[in-house]
Parts: sequence; C-alpha cells; structure tokens
Amino acid sequence: MSQPDYRYFLGFRPDFELRCWLDQLADEAGQRHRRIKKEHFHLTLCVISELNHRDRFIASRTASALAGHPLVSCPFWLSRLRGGPGGAAVCTRGRQRELQDFYTMLVGCLAERDILPLHRKRGLQPHATLGYDPCAIEMLLPAREWIPNELLLIESEVGRGIHNVLTRWPLLPPRQGSFVFGGPPDLNPLRLVEGGATGG
Repeated sequence: MSQPDYRYFLGFRPDFELRCWLDQLADEAGQRHRRIKKEHFHLTLCVISELNHRDRFIASRTASALAGHPLVSCPFWLSRLRGGPGGAAVCTRGRQRELQDFYTMLVGCLAERDILPLHRKRGLQPHATLGYDPCAIEMLLPAREWIPNELLLIESEVGRGIHNVLTRWPLLPPRQGSFVFGGPPDLNPLRLVEGGATGG
C-alpha cells in the first residue's frame, strides 16, 4: 500500500517552554538527521484520515462532530524518554485517567459523524515523538506537567515536514478534582539505561 500524501490528526501542541525542553531531550537522544522540528512537536490523539489528495471538508466535518460538546483539558505528566531502532519519544507515566477520559470522549463525538480513528488498535499510547534516528537509551526524567490549552486539527503533508493547523478548539481548564496535590508521579533523578525500547 502506497504512503498517503496527506494525513489528518487531532492532537495537542506544547507551549514554547515545553517545546524547548523537548528539543533539548532530542539532542540528548541523538536525534540529528530525522528529528522533529521544534515547532512541530505534538501529542497525537488520533489520526482521522489519510488520503492522496487534500480533504476540503475534514475541518467542517470535525467541527460538526465536536459542536455542543464542552472540551475540558486534562493534566498529565511527561516523564520517560523511550528509544529504539525507529526513533525516540517522550512518554507519560503514572496518572493518565484524565487524558484517557478525554480521548474516549473525543472518539465518541467523532463516531457520531462516522469519523473513526486510524492506527489505534491498542487504544491511546500517549507520547511526543522527538525524531526517527535510532536511539539506544531510556531515561526516567524529572516529570513535566502538561495541561493543553487547545485541541488542534492538523494536516500533515507526509514526507515534506509540513504541518498545517486547520482548526483550533480552546479547552476549558481542568476540573478541580483533576489536580493532584503533593507533586508529580516521578521524582527520580535522571537515570540512563542502555538498550531502551522502541520509541513511539
């Protein structure tokens, strides 16, 4: 099967400070030739379409699916660098219930308009890809909290390194019960392990 020319996905983009942190980690993980550009770091929630031509109606269809549904943000923690032959990624650890609940809600809204997520046979495996250069390390990191402030529909021009933001939905602040007092789930100092798992 040939690779599509256009991929459409919903996801979160980090703010400037978090992008800089991820960019530093990409250096530590040896991402040189096939690293993700700093402005393109993201956490994909679900791919909703892959085509060989532009979809002029994907934004309106997605907006219709999400109309009338309150979109409440979800705090989570990035605290593990995973590497492997296919690249490097930063993954979540510990508490993820709010993020998983957000994903379940999102998929349910999309299904009402017959928009089904692709490549999610195992459900959501939260991560932000740093690059696709081989990486043989695994690090436990001082946890960084991420509370997204908007949901994005992004058009990726496959193989060209171009990401076009088609639509943005502002997210409401997390519900008070979502905040965990007492610190992040992982407070371990930086730890390096050779022969890490494949990055997602």
